Parts: sequence; structure tokens; C-alpha cells
Amino acid sequence: MHHHMEIFKKVDVIVTPTTGMTAPKIPSSALSYGETDLQTTGYLMRFIIAANLLGFPAISIPVGYDKQGLPIGLQLIGRPWGEATLLRLASAVEELYAKPKKRPASFYDVLKTK
Repeated sequence: MHHHMEIFKKVDVIVTPTTGMTAPKIPSSALSYGETDLQTTGYLMRFIIAANLLGFPAISIPVGYDKQGLPIGLQLIGRPWGEATLLRLASAVEELYAKPKKRPASFYDVLKTK
């Protein structure tokens, strides 16, 4: 925590990718045996661990798509009790990257009323 608090003396927000890679292909065997690829898990969790373990507020904003059409996220990490700053910045970033969002072929809107 000490190192992060030193960083927050100079900046209001730490900006990172949300994950170290876009979504990997999940093999069909994962349906039977689960997915236990620790290297992939490490890439996916690389940037989110610090905020989660240290209790810093953080938010992820969709900012685009890779060449395969998979979403790319930007993570903003704030200082303790810095949620208001994060939400204002996230709103501005989201407006800047406002594009129609792609939905996966198997998308189901759980909030949609009949």
C-alpha cells in the first residue's frame, strides 16, 4: 500500500488496462473439466489485483475492440475515498469512446421486461 500511496501524492488516478489480454478462447473441454490455465488467469488478473487486495476504488470502462472484435477495457484506480473523482473521470472517458456496443451472439438481457 505504501508504494501506491506514494504514487497518489503525485497523481489523482492510476490508469491501466483492465486485463492483460482480451478474452481467451474457452475450449469445449472446460464445460466438463473446468478452466485451470494459470498462465491465462494471471494475464487476466494482472492489473486488477492491486486495487482488489489494497481496497482501492476502481472502475473499468469499455474503450474499444481488438482485431477479433473482443472488448478492451480501461481501468481507473483511485485513492482511498476517491470514488467521486473516479466516477467523473469514467463518465468523461465513456463519452469520449461512446460508440455502439457490440453484443455477443448469445446475449440475453436479464433486465428486459416482457
